[in-house]
Amino acid sequence: MGGEDTYPGLQSLGAVFYEPLWVFVRRTEAETRLAGLRGLRIAIGPEGSGTRALALRLLAANRIGPEEAVLLPLAGMAAAEALVAGAADVAVFVSARPTEAIVRLLRAPETSLVDFGPRADAYVAAFPYLTRVVLPAGAIDLAEDLPSDTVVLVAPMAEVVAHAGIHPQIVALLMEAFTETHRGRHLFAAAGRFPSADPTDWPLHADAARYLRHGPGFLKRYLPFWVAVWIERMWVLIIPLLTIAIPLSRIAPPLWRWQIDRKVYRWYRHVKRLEAALREARTEAERARVLAELDALQGRVGRVRVPLTHAQPLYQLRSHIALIRDGALR
Repeated sequence: MGGEDTYPGLQSLGAVFYEPLWVFVRRTEAETRLAGLRGLRIAIGPEGSGTRALALRLLAANRIGPEEAVLLPLAGMAAAEALVAGAADVAVFVSARPTEAIVRLLRAPETSLVDFGPRADAYVAAFPYLTRVVLPAGAIDLAEDLPSDTVVLVAPMAEVVAHAGIHPQIVALLMEAFTETHRGRHLFAAAGRFPSADPTDWPLHADAARYLRHGPGFLKRYLPFWVAVWIERMWVLIIPLLTIAIPLSRIAPPLWRWQIDRKVYRWYRHVKRLEAALREARTEAERARVLAELDALQGRVGRVRVPLTHAQPLYQLRSHIALIRDGALR
């Protein structure tokens, strides 16, 4: 109930269970609406507790503040005993399961659990982080018929939050633990309801959202953990790269052959120049100079290395150089 504005730099890993608000009042109080608790002694938990934070918000929505009621910093069994003994008029609890204190008050003839039924939808509309949940009659104890009537409560969802920079491997391990622990049936939720991508106070972590959407996935079952996480995070880049790589794979072999052949064919420019120079030579000195260049060219070509599959053009070049040289010496 703090949210990103109060605690920046955090991200949600998802909701894991409902934590209903249990409000007990003494039966001597005719009014069971929160708005009717004005002037009463209300046990809302100590400073800094989640129970106190939620209770203060809901009481404020009913125009009840510290000036309109006596707010007692009691929680747990201390709050329950104070209510039974008459030292408090109201006791508020936030709990996913019926605690010992809650069961104590359900059994106590002096107290009753507030039913939010007629106004639950109004609270949900006013506070988006609340959900309407139902406590069926006899759900706590069938033999004792606790509670004796079906009661509607309102409940925030417990979220797990972490620093935005948390390592993705830790996120994946936590999501697996959450799924294993909370995917079963709860008192207030059907099986498979949690963990859930329903956070409202913080943005949902990208890796948690991916897990909740697709589960652990094929990669994590058969690849090392860090490899699977890396591929999942890079998937948005892999698909565009594949669309580029497939056309490149078709033109790459011709480009490679051209690059190899170029190492051979570029020497033909020099061969043609020397052949023309031999034809135009008028003296023995000029012919000797051109033949020396031709011998040097033959030595340089002899040092060219190409794959065996492309050796034929190279040997043809050597043959052409030898043919020109032999023709000049005849």
